[in-house]
Amino acid sequence: MSKFNVNVEHVPSYQEYTITSSQLKELLNRTYPGIEMHLWDNAYWYISHGDWGKVFGDVLKNFPKWTAERFDCSNYAMLCSARVSEKYKLNTCGICIGDSPMGRHGYNVFLSAGVTLDILEPQTGMVYHSDEDSGYIPKLVIFGG
Repeated sequence: MSKFNVNVEHVPSYQEYTITSSQLKELLNRTYPGIEMHLWDNAYWYISHGDWGKVFGDVLKNFPKWTAERFDCSNYAMLCSARVSEKYKLNTCGICIGDSPMGRHGYNVFLSAGVTLDILEPQTGMVYHSDEDSGYIPKLVIFGG
């Protein structure tokens, strides 16, 4: 009989919360007036800000190397959102296009318990609260998918 080890990866446990698409739309309009949004689901699941830190610490590991026009900011934002959805089944890490300190840029917007929207820069792992002057101003966001 052969022996082998199987690496079993466990997903951390966390308290989930839910919000409807109409509630999320209202929150987006209040937080980022005039934002273009595409909400693809009817219900959205999210977690606490602290738990998002654990999730992002996991999903941002081993991202491909940045390559101009081939794997750049938009790809980082899409991959981060997809990994969160795939592994954690959370659909509140949105893909965002908007202004940033570097100019037009792709990044993520995510929903935390306490019903707050925050910015994640997936290339650095930095998080910015929506009420701070970070230079990140979302213009378009896609949630779900």
